[in-house]
Amino acid sequence: MEKFVLRYRKKGYPQSVLDAVAALYGEAHGLRDCNCEIYHDFEELAVFGTDENGKIGEVTMPFSQLERWVKKLP
Repeated sequence: MEKFVLRYRKKGYPQSVLDAVAALYGEAHGLRDCNCEIYHDFEELAVFGTDENGKIGEVTMPFSQLERWVKKLP
């Protein structure tokens, strides 16, 4: 059983879900090979990846959008 690594609005999210959301969110913003880091102080998930030119990029997703992206997971 996976432990929750993020609790937000009475819901808990394990790392595997956050990784999947980061990949989906990053791809929607033109990034590949994404990984993520949780910033509790800013209530956001930073998603890191590479763009089409191979440059490292970053996009941030506020926790308030997390549930919407979780619903998009297969």
